[in-house]
Amino acid sequence: MEGLSSRTWQLVKFLFKPEEQESAGKMLVEECGQNLPFMKEADESQLERIRVAVLRIGIGDMAETRKAIDLAKRDWRDVLMWAGFGYDLKAHEKWAERTLKGNRKPIIGIVMGVSGSGKTTVGSLLAIRLNWMYYDADNFHTKENREKMMNGIPLTDEDRLEWLRKLRRLIQRYIEKKQNMILACSALKESYRQTLRVNEDVRFIYLQGTYAQIEARMKERKGHYMKTEMLKSQFEILEEPEDALRVDIARTPQEIVDLIRKEWKV
Repeated sequence: MEGLSSRTWQLVKFLFKPEEQESAGKMLVEECGQNLPFMKEADESQLERIRVAVLRIGIGDMAETRKAIDLAKRDWRDVLMWAGFGYDLKAHEKWAERTLKGNRKPIIGIVMGVSGSGKTTVGSLLAIRLNWMYYDADNFHTKENREKMMNGIPLTDEDRLEWLRKLRRLIQRYIEKKQNMILACSALKESYRQTLRVNEDVRFIYLQGTYAQIEARMKERKGHYMKTEMLKSQFEILEEPEDALRVDIARTPQEIVDLIRKEWKV
């Protein structure tokens, strides 16, 4: 397509449905170009990095690609960081090459456990080390759910239903495109995990700790909506997984990441 590099156009054709490819390419050309803030004129190499980052975040979904472009319009540097391209000028080329070649067996790693167990810390560090996309399931909650949690009101299964469906759709998209991804998600009940376990590509890592360990951690946390009083309700509904990699939270985040990578051979 005119206005896109051959590599970027190949990615568009790989990621999007045939009937969406022209629209996706046009959107990149017209809305993700020299109009972006802080862009130097005619910096084509930088522009390709940004467009490939947008494609990685959108992963073949028009709505998510639009959101990534909107983020780029505010500050394209945030898009590069989110896509994992912020520190390595060649990272977008490596990802594009792997994507077009195709992963034979993608890994969807779900780091689970009660609030305060270290899901965000471990999940984000693991994603950085592997240069995989990272998502925090908390960001997929509705406004109503977040308000409940901020007010110390435990969520019901009904509250979590649409949240779990959103996460399942995200996982399905990554599996369909054969992309690796790390998701930090409480996934406290087996029924929740069944919803997320799209197929055998989904792997759970259970960050296991005692009530006393995690309560002590939570009392030190600042600015998080989860109240220590709600920790009891999380332990009450927790159904420990039988098919997860169990990791003691007494280990350091780096030790946990090393253990996971050894187990997965990545």
